[in-house]
Formats: sequence, structure tokens, C-alpha cells
Amino acid sequence: MWNELRSALRDLLGITPTLDLHGLGVKEALATTEEFLRHAQSQGDRVVRIVYGKGHGSPGGKGVLRDVIPHWLDNEGARWVERYQRLPDESGADGSVKIFLRPSPKEREPEN
Repeated sequence: MWNELRSALRDLLGITPTLDLHGLGVKEALATTEEFLRHAQSQGDRVVRIVYGKGHGSPGGKGVLRDVIPHWLDNEGARWVERYQRLPDESGADGSVKIFLRPSPKEREPEN
């Protein structure tokens, strides 16, 4: 019941749970992403956002996480991720993704 109420309030207020990975290395970012998705799914969240940045401050001007995170979502993250979409800005560059989570195993259990 509380998960449904929290979800309804978030929808009403336009709040999306968000993880900001700026400043993290690849290993830490992947571990943090997995923890965030596990927690969000267990709380009944269906949509979350992950910000990884565009990489303007990175060597070469392109962030490593910009490639690593979507690749991880397609592979290791597939158990939590139903689908995702990159969120480009007005220049067409993306620095975050909107993630649609699979229902948690609890939500999939038939009620008796």
C-alpha cells in the first residue's frame, strides 16, 4: 500500500528517483547503478533516471560512463531494466537515461 501511495505522489508531483554518477569511476558507477536499480525495483518504482554526464570535463571530451552505462543496462542490468531511453539535450548530446524497470518479483506474484 505504501509503495502505491509513494508512487502516486511522485507521479502527481513529477518526481523521478535520480542517481547522479558524476565524478565516479567505472567500477564504482556500475556498483552504485546496480544497487540503485535493485533498491528502486524493491520499492516498486517503475521509472528512474540515471545521470552520467556528457563528459565535457573528461579527457578527450567524451565521458566513459556515457558508453558504459547503456551497455551495462543492455546486458548485466537487463534483469531489472525493461527498457530505457537516452535523454538528449537541445544539442543532441545525452548525459542521462530514463529507465523503465521490470516489476519486482513481489509484484509479479499472483494474489491468493
